[in-house]
Amino acid sequence: MQDQKSQTFKAKREQHEVSQQLKDELKKFNATKKKVVEAFGEGELNIPELAEKTGLSREEALYYAMTFLKFGWLKTTRLDDMDEYYYYKISK
Repeated sequence: MQDQKSQTFKAKREQHEVSQQLKDELKKFNATKKKVVEAFGEGELNIPELAEKTGLSREEALYYAMTFLKFGWLKTTRLDDMDEYYYYKISK
């Protein structure tokens, strides 16, 4: 049974080629994901702090934070003292 499944997946891979552009985008996303995870470490960050630690623009930092929040990789922990920014932490 397992051999039959592996043959099916092999046939699908051969029929449906993934574009180089998609491969490049995935590589970029994974590299940025690694930077974001390393920036958080075990602590909390807000969007401006995340942007500063990773070298991303605030817009990019917000995009990645909201993407990670959507997929459950981040969680909201608290608001700052002036109620301007949420702090986020890596979900475990």
